[in-house]
Amino acid sequence: MSHTSSTTAKAHSQPGDIRQTVLHYIGQLTEGCGVWSCDNNVCDTGRRNTAAPNRPVRKYTPRSARAIAIALASGPSPLKHICPLYIHSNSSSQVSNGEDASVIVQDEGSHDPSSFSQLHSNTRSIRQFCASPHASKTQPGKHQDLLKKLQSIVGSTPTCVTSPPRKLASNQQVASIIVKCINALFEAIPTASPAQYEYADSFIRDGSAFPSKKTSAPVDAEWNRWLLILDKMDSRLELKLLSTMCQTFALRIQLEADLDEARRKVGGRSNFTPLADILELELREYHECGMVLAPWCKRVFLMHWDGISTSISRGSVACGALECIHFLHQRFSGSKAYCTLPAVAKSLDAVEMAETWMKLDNSGARQHLLSFDFLFTAPQRAMYFRTLCHLRMRQAVSLSEQAAAMRRRLVPHMLDEEPEGRLKYVEEQYLLLNVSRTNVLQDTFDQIWQRQQGELTRPLRVRLGEVDDLEVGHDLGGVQIEFFNLVCREVWKEETGMFTTNLQTGLAFFRPGSLQPLFMFELLGLLFALAMHNGITLPVSLPLVFYKVLGSEAGELEGGDPRHNSIENLKDGWPTEARSLSSLLKEDVEGLEYSFPLEANGLRLSVHRPREPDSATMASATDSKGQSVDLPAVVQWPGWRFDHPENDPDTVTSTNKHDFVSEYTWWLIWRSVEPQWRAFLTGFNRVIDRHCLGMFPAAGLKSFVEGSSRLDIAELRKASRYEGYEAKSKYIQTFWRVVSAWPEKRQKQLLKFVTAAERIPIGGAGHLTFVVKKTVVEDLNYLPTSSTCFGTLYLPRYPNGEVLNEKLIRAIEYGLEGFGTG
Repeated sequence: MSHTSSTTAKAHSQPGDIRQTVLHYIGQLTEGCGVWSCDNNVCDTGRRNTAAPNRPVRKYTPRSARAIAIALASGPSPLKHICPLYIHSNSSSQVSNGEDASVIVQDEGSHDPSSFSQLHSNTRSIRQFCASPHASKTQPGKHQDLLKKLQSIVGSTPTCVTSPPRKLASNQQVASIIVKCINALFEAIPTASPAQYEYADSFIRDGSAFPSKKTSAPVDAEWNRWLLILDKMDSRLELKLLSTMCQTFALRIQLEADLDEARRKVGGRSNFTPLADILELELREYHECGMVLAPWCKRVFLMHWDGISTSISRGSVACGALECIHFLHQRFSGSKAYCTLPAVAKSLDAVEMAETWMKLDNSGARQHLLSFDFLFTAPQRAMYFRTLCHLRMRQAVSLSEQAAAMRRRLVPHMLDEEPEGRLKYVEEQYLLLNVSRTNVLQDTFDQIWQRQQGELTRPLRVRLGEVDDLEVGHDLGGVQIEFFNLVCREVWKEETGMFTTNLQTGLAFFRPGSLQPLFMFELLGLLFALAMHNGITLPVSLPLVFYKVLGSEAGELEGGDPRHNSIENLKDGWPTEARSLSSLLKEDVEGLEYSFPLEANGLRLSVHRPREPDSATMASATDSKGQSVDLPAVVQWPGWRFDHPENDPDTVTSTNKHDFVSEYTWWLIWRSVEPQWRAFLTGFNRVIDRHCLGMFPAAGLKSFVEGSSRLDIAELRKASRYEGYEAKSKYIQTFWRVVSAWPEKRQKQLLKFVTAAERIPIGGAGHLTFVVKKTVVEDLNYLPTSSTCFGTLYLPRYPNGEVLNEKLIRAIEYGLEGFGTG
């Protein structure tokens, strides 16, 4: 029970509070608590949560509610049927003392003159008793007017774009009403310092029922103003206004998304300004917007969420609250600290999160909580993804066990014989690769080519060694890491011709016009997915937009999704081009062709703007000497089909330069390497479909794949284990003192020597296995050795720190490759 509910119940337990009890009953009977998980049958919300056919058809009238409330409050257990979820305030919907009796009667509908209880509850004295004494002061008309306008928008919003047309308020009108609501909420909330709002927010985001002591609590003279903030955030009138505002926002966002999708299917574009864009402009002067609204919206969400569901209904109040927080998180950088809500992750089970994500279609009537970036941290999302992969592995292993059991039952005389051919692959519980170091790419591609789908989702095991010695190493994770390190090193070499690295940024991307056959990119995509499926961090550096495209739906890649065409997507991978395009938008354009350059394989191409999506690429080309080249006759690039341009290219003007910049951006990201992209995605999606990746934002996916290049040696020390040594022994203290004094480059070499890892996985060095094991040697001239299979450093006991430092450095230099037998 929240601290608000506890306070309410406590207030009604005091003697002499009969009037407040009656008012509370009237409120919960006529309005309800608004929490959809409520099961109190004396609360309007709880009554409507009843399954058919017991669900009520009509609401209680004020007259009926008064009669029931008086009967309950005058009974032997007056608090028995109180709904703790209903937040009662003095701003009751009942009429005030100053209202005329005629007004009261006409709002209460017809009544039965033969009913004593109705006649009794309709007397003037009873009506005055049931009216809030402060209603005229605490029920501002402005709130009610805004509430009616919001409810009108909610009621007129169609459930889908195919519904009969209705007269809808424009986005500008909706934004104007929402801004007025925000002003009303700002006027109601107490003025306080950011520290006090942060303190109040800490109770909401952690799901605390009552405050806990923290050293960061405000220490100014009015340190307890956070309690006033929490009380106002629990005020029924403001909560109702904010809840309706959130639902309005959610319904409008959903309608915009449906319209965008409908127009995209017919090849059109939206001709309206999104509500979020309008609100961003309207609220740009509201510097405290995130500080006040984000915690308040979290309060609304927690009220309307049942605490166990992994998804919420689109267009609901709960969904609207999260959409509002998402808007603040995306559009106002100062709001990010107030948007976290760890209470959600604490309430949910990782296995259920993974299973429901796979089953739920986010484009349907419900939306998964993982689709909101701010709700979960990157390590939490990584855990859910790893859980999903483990579930798929378990399913694949279970199928192989079932196949073996069926063979034993059906063909008992084959029990002592080794199954052959396809039967053997069906019964194998691992995806086993035998790879030599000297021919890693060829061996790998030969063995994963045309593998069955069921084999690819099994746990990966790698035997890595020389050509005649493939039994080296028992793969418990370390061999896989080294295997993928070797694969990436070969693929990323310039002479391989698959990727090109920007010398300015150090980021790699597909090489335009690559001469490597497309099946190489398909197999690379398959390997990329296998690494993710088995939780292996890859030593690669790719631009952020690579992961945006990787996680995009197929339809978003046709013709270029507006989210990918932004110049912002070029800033990390193509900074020079990003600056040039930005300048183009600000300056006058003269004499610029509407074409896109492509320089590859000794040719300079000028690619014309495509007339049709599937048509051949129209381009003119010159060689390194500036001589014209007949592209269709000369160029044979995998995946490309060239043709002679029929006309000269169009000219970039001030009217079409925005389209040119958008298309040029998409040219760099997709069209210039489209054959390689499509082949890569074909291989990747054999193991991991794009829906799985949807649980990651692009930055989180990049962190999961690439990890971090920064090593925190203190974190690694904290996670290390010891065999034969004690963590607090003097020798181990000396070992870590020596290692901590090294530059980071050498520390990472030690990590690679022991674990084969070149990158730190998401979540930090604590997720690596690092064991320091005591080994006895006959001669102290022996160097330390390691086993990357087990993540173990075999460390002799040297006489002092100087010798230890020298031996470790020499061992690392000699043993960085192989299984650490330095």
